[in-house]
Amino acid sequence: MIGLVSRLSSFSSKNLIKSFIISNKSFLFIFFSVSFFNCGLFYKGVPKAGEFCYVLTKPPECLYVDFESKKLIWNGVEYTLEEKLRMDYFFKSNGELYELTVSTVNRVDLKNLTTANFNQFYMRKKEKFSEIPVPSIKHE
Repeated sequence: MIGLVSRLSSFSSKNLIKSFIISNKSFLFIFFSVSFFNCGLFYKGVPKAGEFCYVLTKPPECLYVDFESKKLIWNGVEYTLEEKLRMDYFFKSNGELYELTVSTVNRVDLKNLTTANFNQFYMRKKEKFSEIPVPSIKHE
């Protein structure tokens, strides 16, 4: 009888240890798969460069943004973006301060912080239609 009790206790503790190891392996697999497959949980990159258009005007007003090199081409003028937060950029044009905010990878918002009534959103142009504009002036 004593041998049976000792076998049962060792059997249940072995099963408990095995189930603990299996559950930890499952947790580690899920954690690493989320990390390595870059599903957005730990994503720290910036959107790729592209052309964004304000579609509420005819013809649409477009701007080109390269987030990695922090360059903006708007109305034929190239601006250097100053990064405040990871997806918040600032630039000055004609003595006025503008804020460019990345809402999603396909939308940016442009606000004039000097004039309170200027707030526009620009949607990403599809890649097959977009082109990199050549700035006529580089803003200093």
